[in-house]
Amino acid sequence: MSYKLICMAFDGDYQTERPEFESVEDAWEYSGGLGSKWYFYPYHFVVSASGKTVIAAPELLEPLVGMRVSSVAKKFAEFASTEEAQGMDVEQFMFALPV
Repeated sequence: MSYKLICMAFDGDYQTERPEFESVEDAWEYSGGLGSKWYFYPYHFVVSASGKTVIAAPELLEPLVGMRVSSVAKKFAEFASTEEAQGMDVEQFMFALPV
């Protein structure tokens, strides 16, 4: 089985990384070395080979595992557009995101 890694912004926009991975651990290892992409797309998810389903998520976002990527992106976009989310940093956003 293979996996992909996506990097998501606060507003739900995301990019799929090019390599495919043989394990979830390989994808997380790659995620750890992305450098400056962390700033613009700070939320990383391991997704299915089709790129449609979340297979693994960061600790505070684990309730999103099993959801469709499109649903997660919509959830991010909706919350990012609220007044409450304005000016939040990465961790504040993760704590406050209704999952």
